[in-house]
Amino acid sequence: MSEYIMSQMHIEAARNATDDFNLFHDKHRWHKIKDNPFRGTVALGFQLGCFVEDQVNRSAKNYIQQLNTANKPQISGSPLNFSQYELTFAGAVKPGDSISLVVRDGRLSSGANTEYFSNRVALKANGKTVLLGYKRQSSAHLIKGIAPLPNFEEVFNSDDRSFITGSHCFVKRKYMIVGNAKNFLTSAFAEQSDYIDEFIDKVSFPEMYPLSLISSALLERAQAVGQDLIAEPMIYLSHKLSIDNKVMSTLQSNDCLNILLSSPIKSADKNAQSVVHHCSCVLATKEVLFHAEIQLAPLSSLVK
Repeated sequence: MSEYIMSQMHIEAARNATDDFNLFHDKHRWHKIKDNPFRGTVALGFQLGCFVEDQVNRSAKNYIQQLNTANKPQISGSPLNFSQYELTFAGAVKPGDSISLVVRDGRLSSGANTEYFSNRVALKANGKTVLLGYKRQSSAHLIKGIAPLPNFEEVFNSDDRSFITGSHCFVKRKYMIVGNAKNFLTSAFAEQSDYIDEFIDKVSFPEMYPLSLISSALLERAQAVGQDLIAEPMIYLSHKLSIDNKVMSTLQSNDCLNILLSSPIKSADKNAQSVVHHCSCVLATKEVLFHAEIQLAPLSSLVK
């Protein structure tokens, strides 16, 4: 289990790659957040997600390694082309923290006509668990996102940073940029040439890169509805993410992502003040790239 030291430069690389302007990551403005308990900047949630993705990819316990090298009946031979992340945040990672990921042995399960291979993961900072959950490979989306999806033509004809009439979906357009993806990989201690190497004409975007663009979409939606990001900041409680790797493999530089965000829905969990945004991303080809459920809570509800 390798350990890595988070730095402000890693945080800067992630911020710049994803257009995330949340003040929690801003070395000049973090102190403006009312009652900020972190007393400094913290790493981005999706940056830590990319660390999970890359560390699982390197592990001999992941689905691909087990499928290729293990002669075990519990490893499916059918294609599991969807990646799922179910991550719960239990703390924060700050500059100077030593981080590592524990990856547990995976197992094959099934339910509702869907097969999936799961690795339990725990991200530790200075030996303390700050994120835990699962990375799964599945035969279908396990997260539903926005249902039903708006009419595609209405999505494509809507202005950037606008609300679709009737559905209340917020539309944010982002673009796949190779340089940004490389910086995002670097922010998560990944070897970028494992994913992107122009010298040999190799571009394989990490799954967390398009998913990470949800963060700036959420921030722009908050601004659009007049939320005060200084006095009323929100923090992540959990991410549930599902991405179609067959669609992902077709992405090229400058491809447009139409990210759709639902209005916040009161969460069903014990934290009465938390909300969930359902998210989906559609391409110009009318294919769905990902679905997500992002649970957030006001900082004020967690700081007593």
